[in-house]
Amino acid sequence: MIASLLYLAMQVRASTRASAVESKLASTRFYTDFLSSLIQSPELNDLFLRGRKDLAALTPEELIRYSNLSLQSFSFFSAGYFQFRNGTLSEADWFENRAIIQFWLRGAGCRRWWKDVGQNMFGPDFVAFIESEIRRNAGA
Repeated sequence: MIASLLYLAMQVRASTRASAVESKLASTRFYTDFLSSLIQSPELNDLFLRGRKDLAALTPEELIRYSNLSLQSFSFFSAGYFQFRNGTLSEADWFENRAIIQFWLRGAGCRRWWKDVGQNMFGPDFVAFIESEIRRNAGA
């Protein structure tokens, strides 16, 4: 009986570790794919940089594309926030995600996108988190 319980505990621990590894790999894969798209397309990278700085500098078509880039990234951020809050993303991995979020939020265009569009697309817990990051960065 005790041997069975020990075996079961080892299996649960191994499964938890495997889940954490898979979560980290999926998270890394998503963001490296996003960065690859920027690297491979100078036009898309330019749009990202200009939009992050100032939404008013974009044409209506560019604004839609920038909004889609932002929505894609903030969906990734929201998933990471969910995983962290539920204990499947480690503190160290969350630190990395949060640093990327803070980079985005330092852009005035990104903050404007969040206010006009983004905050209406996500759940209240994630919205509250992003709002707290914006307030925190304002004081920095």
